[in-house]
Amino acid sequence: MKKRPKIAKKIKESKVDAIFSLWIRNRDGVCQYPLRSPEDFHAGPLQNSHFHGRTARSTRWDEENCDGICARHHQFLEGRKNAEYADWKRKQLGDERFEALKRRYYQLKQWKQPELKVLIEKYSPAD
Repeated sequence: MKKRPKIAKKIKESKVDAIFSLWIRNRDGVCQYPLRSPEDFHAGPLQNSHFHGRTARSTRWDEENCDGICARHHQFLEGRKNAEYADWKRKQLGDERFEALKRRYYQLKQWKQPELKVLIEKYSPAD
C-alpha cells in the first residue's frame, strides 16, 4: 500500500490575527490614543485597533495601520474613522506616510500560505 503524501496544514488567518494582535499590544504597551480632556480616561484592556478594517487584506497586518488602544477609546474611534480617528492617524504618521497607508489600503492582496508563515515567524514571541 502506498503512503499518501503529507499535506501541509493550512495556516488560518485567525492564527495570524491572534499573533499579530498580541505583537501590536506588546509593542505599544499602553493606549496610544491621547486623552481629549481632563475628564477623559483610559479604560478596559488594550486592543489592536485597525484604522483600515481587517477586511482589507492589504493592510490587515500592516504595522502602521494598527495601534494598541484601550477598549474605551477603541469603541469611541470605531464610528469616527473619517473624523477624529483619521485626524489622529494623520498626525501620528504625518501626511506622506498617511497617504502611503491609504494607497496600500486600496491595493488588492491575496495572501499565500508561505507569506502567512513568514508573518507568523516575524510576529511570534521569541522562545
